[in-house]
Amino acid sequence: MTPLEPGRREVNPSKRTRTRRAPSFGRSTGVSVPISIGLPLIAVGLALIVAAANSGGSIYWITGALTLGLGLSLFATGKRL
Repeated sequence: MTPLEPGRREVNPSKRTRTRRAPSFGRSTGVSVPISIGLPLIAVGLALIVAAANSGGSIYWITGALTLGLGLSLFATGKRL
């Protein structure tokens, strides 16, 4: 193999770029998308359950339980923090 001319370089694709990762907000934050969405959903779900306990509205119980369940499931799937 002959050496390359000056000013040219050989470019090989990196093997690390081929692996698929979960979406995130970038390397500087280190927080995954499921965690950053799941944590606020947990807080909203808990607030709706507290509102249901105070007012007795069944729609708050249902919405709060669904939101809390969705938030917990998203939070559990997060891989980076």
